[in-house]
Amino acid sequence: MSAKTNLSQTANFIEEFAWFLQSKKNINLEEAAQILRDISSNGKVNGNPLPSKAKELVGVLPFLFQDKDLFRQNKDIIDFAEDVFGISLTRHGKRSRYELIGWIVTEVTKSDSQKNIDKVTYALSSLSGDSKKLKEIKKAKNDINFSWNDAIANLNK
Repeated sequence: MSAKTNLSQTANFIEEFAWFLQSKKNINLEEAAQILRDISSNGKVNGNPLPSKAKELVGVLPFLFQDKDLFRQNKDIIDFAEDVFGISLTRHGKRSRYELIGWIVTEVTKSDSQKNIDKVTYALSSLSGDSKKLKEIKKAKNDINFSWNDAIANLNK
């Protein structure tokens, strides 16, 4: 591509961008930039956690359940599902790890407790995106008094 073509395309882009900005005069770009910085640094907007949905949790759960340091055995996954979501699974002895993950994810999407889903999604999303927090949870999990509900509450602080 020639320099003349590049220059022409850049000029067209700037002109169209200027028209766009003029048409959206009520947008506060400084505020938008601050919101993006807040989300980037702490996952919150004006001190409030971002709203989340079960769809997001569907992406986070398999990622965490496949971590064999965090969930060494299938029973660890089942205990998590029971403690955090109140999901009870019978005849789990013959299910593979992947069947358990799929079953739990499906049950979570059926949940009526959006408040709990939001709380867990926020906590687990922050856990999956922060290797330091993940190491801390793995270490704490070896403690006899470890509770997923307590861990999630601490992640939401």
